[in-house]
Amino acid sequence: MRLTRTERMMLRGDMGEACRRAMELLLAIADAYGYGKLIKIRSAHISGISYKNIGDSGLEFIRDLAESGGFVRVKATMNPCGFDLDKPWLFDVDEEFYKKQMEIVRLLKLMGVEETLTCTPYYAGNNPREGDHIAWAESSAVIYSNSVLGAYTDREGGPSALAAALTGRAALTPAHTDEGRMPEVKVKVHYKPRDYADWGLLGYVVGMREPRLIPLLEGVKAGSRDELKYLSAGFGASSSAPMFWLKRGEGCEGGVIEVDVSEVKSVREKWSLTRRPTVVFIGCPHCSLKELRSIAEELKEKRVRRDVKLLISTSRSVYERAVKEGVEEVIRRSGGLLVKDTCLIVSPMRLSKSDVILTDSAKTAHYAQTMTRAMIALGGRRRCLREAVES
Repeated sequence: MRLTRTERMMLRGDMGEACRRAMELLLAIADAYGYGKLIKIRSAHISGISYKNIGDSGLEFIRDLAESGGFVRVKATMNPCGFDLDKPWLFDVDEEFYKKQMEIVRLLKLMGVEETLTCTPYYAGNNPREGDHIAWAESSAVIYSNSVLGAYTDREGGPSALAAALTGRAALTPAHTDEGRMPEVKVKVHYKPRDYADWGLLGYVVGMREPRLIPLLEGVKAGSRDELKYLSAGFGASSSAPMFWLKRGEGCEGGVIEVDVSEVKSVREKWSLTRRPTVVFIGCPHCSLKELRSIAEELKEKRVRRDVKLLISTSRSVYERAVKEGVEEVIRRSGGLLVKDTCLIVSPMRLSKSDVILTDSAKTAHYAQTMTRAMIALGGRRRCLREAVES
C-alpha cells in the first residue's frame, strides 16, 4: 500500500481516532480494487443520512466518528434527510424518528458537514470543476458530476463518502482514471425526449439495457442542465455504472445496442395512471429555481384539489431564493407544498394500497414501487400539475 507521510500519520492515529478509522475503511476499499493507493479530493457529498434508511446502526456509526473527534478536511455536504426540518408534520414523523433524525444532522454538522440536505449539491455551492477528484455518494449526483460536470468520482456509499470527507482522500478506483471512464458500449437512441419525465425514462431504459457498462449515447442532442439532471437520475436508478457519455471524439470500441420509442413506451406503460392520484410528487432530483418558476406560473390562479397532496421538493438554497422571489407564495396559495431538506423516497410518509403516487421522475417511480404499498404512476410535468388541480 503506497501511502504518503500524511496518510501514514492518519493511519497511526496521529490525527485522531476518527481519522484513523476512516483511513482503515478507505484502505480496505483501495485494496479491494487492487490499486493500493489513495487520491486527494476537493469535496465530498454524503448520502444515507435519513434515519429511515440507516436506522440505529447508521446513527451509531456517525456518532462514533463524531465523538472520536472527527472533522472534515474538505468541503462536505449532506444528502436529504427524512423530513423538512421546518415542516416535519407533513411527513408522518413520530417523536422517536424526529429525535433520531435531528441527532444525525447535529452530529454531521458537528463534524463540519454543511447542512445542505439536498441531492443536488451543485445547486448548493458544492460545484466541482472539470477534472476535480471528489468523493460523492447519491447516484444521480454521481452520474451528473461525472457525465455533465466532468469531475471524477466513484459511486461512493454514505460511510465511504464520510470517511473521504474526514481524511480528504478517496480510494483510487477505475472511476478516478481516464481508462476506467472509457465508454464500453454504444447506445443508438431513436427517441427524442420532450419533457423531464422523458429524459428520466431514457436514462432509465439505457441503464436497464446494459446495467454495468459505461454507455456512449448516440443520437441524443445534449439538453439543458435540468434535462441532463433527470437523465442522470434515471440512469443511476437502473445502472451501476458511474457515468454516461454524450459526445466523445474517439468513439467506442465496445458493442452496439439500440433504444427506440417502443422500448421507452413499454416502460412508461408499466407506470400508467389508471386512478386519480392522491399524491403528486415533483422534485427528484431536487428542483432548480428555473423549474420552480415554471411550476408557479402553471399554478397561478389555480387550486390544488382537496383530495390530493401536491409535494414539490427542492434544496434549502433554492428554497430561500424561491421565497425571496415570491415563487413559494404562489405555490402555497394554490394549495401546493414546496418542501426542502427531503424527498418522498427517504421520508417515513405513510402510504397505503389505496394511495396513488403520480410523479414525473423515473427514479422516484423505480424506488417508490418497492418502498411503498401505493400504486405508482409516471407522467410529464404538465400532466402531474394538471392532475393535481381542480378542473
